[in-house]
Amino acid sequence: MASIKDALEESLNEPNSLLKFFIFTLPVFGAFCCYMNKMQNSVWFYILAFLSVIVILGTMARCANNVMNYRDYTLPTFNVFTLFFDAIRSIIALIPALAVNGGIAWFVITKLVPMISVEPVAKGVTYITYAVCGAILLTVFMLFCKKFSFANVFDLKAISDSCIDVMIQMIWMVVQIAIIDAVIAGSLTYLFWLFIGIENVVMYFVWCMTVVFNAALVGNYLGQLNYEALHQEEEKIKKKKEKEELNQLKKS
Repeated sequence: MASIKDALEESLNEPNSLLKFFIFTLPVFGAFCCYMNKMQNSVWFYILAFLSVIVILGTMARCANNVMNYRDYTLPTFNVFTLFFDAIRSIIALIPALAVNGGIAWFVITKLVPMISVEPVAKGVTYITYAVCGAILLTVFMLFCKKFSFANVFDLKAISDSCIDVMIQMIWMVVQIAIIDAVIAGSLTYLFWLFIGIENVVMYFVWCMTVVFNAALVGNYLGQLNYEALHQEEEKIKKKKEKEELNQLKKS
């Protein structure tokens, strides 16, 4: 079973993990500082925001790939070009699924939900739509990350078989990560608020590092989830082959 505890330990215990998180946090911190200083329309903000997306998505993709392929390390290397390449490939791979699911979600929310007169039911349909479409996107992302193959994102059978399992697991993952953030980042924020105040550079950096750290946890968790969700079809094929070999032995 996918474990956020294993993801946490592997992310922290890996050699140079803190240094990696520090370096990967720099563009996110820069974009956040630009935002706080009301520089949202500046060139620097757009550059740093783009680099932040690259770091977050690239970290998720590489962590998932490392876990899925049983490597001894889970975090990305210091090679920023690999991180950039992983993120760009992931964005391209997600475009078809994003377009289809985005279109479906838009149609349901804007056309069908307004026709529902009972408000609780309308909200329920809205939440379910977002959850299912988001789960499909995550499933596509997982399929791509295993071998970084664009052909895998069109495996409709694997997507349909696994997306609901992925949705349930991701809800549980979000709850666990929220608890971890509350314990670690929340405790630091409370201490700073008591003695120094939270409007300072150190606190901003801690929040930004938390975002990058969460990306690593999500990637690691998705990699583990591959064994339970996406790996099921491979296990079925393996068991079927073993059964056929056993029947052949019995006949001989």
